[in-house]
Amino acid sequence: MIYWLMQTQAEMPETERYLAEYLGEAEREKLALLRVDKRRRDWLLGRWTAKRLLQRVIWEASKVTVSLDLITIDNNADGVPFFQSSVSNLQCSISISHGHGRAFAAAVVKPDWPLGADLELVAPRPAGFVRDYFTEAEAELVQRVNGAGRDRLVTAVWSAKEAVLKALCLGLSVDTRAVSCLLEVGEGGTAGWRPFAIHLDKARLPQPVPDLAGWWRADGDFVLTLAAKNYEEI
Repeated sequence: MIYWLMQTQAEMPETERYLAEYLGEAEREKLALLRVDKRRRDWLLGRWTAKRLLQRVIWEASKVTVSLDLITIDNNADGVPFFQSSVSNLQCSISISHGHGRAFAAAVVKPDWPLGADLELVAPRPAGFVRDYFTEAEAELVQRVNGAGRDRLVTAVWSAKEAVLKALCLGLSVDTRAVSCLLEVGEGGTAGWRPFAIHLDKARLPQPVPDLAGWWRADGDFVLTLAAKNYEEI
């Protein structure tokens, strides 16, 4: 099962007052290095959201409530987030996305599992964006819709590509056209999760890659996407 949670900036406690309640010492030291207010807010919201999600996952697995400050989230050399806790040995893989006052986190109860989560605000993007970053199959999908439907679809396809590249631990280090995410036109109005097809051009990727499944959903002015190995339930 893929666990997930989305939170808004308005839902987070007053950060400076409650830092010690949900950040460990190492995390507070890392926060102190972030000088730009927006980066601090995004980082805090992402950590708080992921910790609340992990708190729930740990509870469901072991019926133990772990305080947020005892759940430590860090990043490995590839930038992939991972968590540790001194009071739980549960093995999870996590992914975090944040921006525009929201954060989205996902987790599976498996160590080192390919998993990517992405959150994007729906916004207009020029034809050149599609031409430069989308595959021919993706561009053909976009040509079928206009107006707000086009903006949502372009955003969703881009978000899906981001989620897949996160799951592959590649990020934007490769040509985004090595990944093709095909969403069915007309499904963007639903609030539920819908699957999308993922096609990987393995000859253009720098390492062996697993087969992935993908899902997406619209949430107001935002699109959420997930990509993971061998998962059928959200």
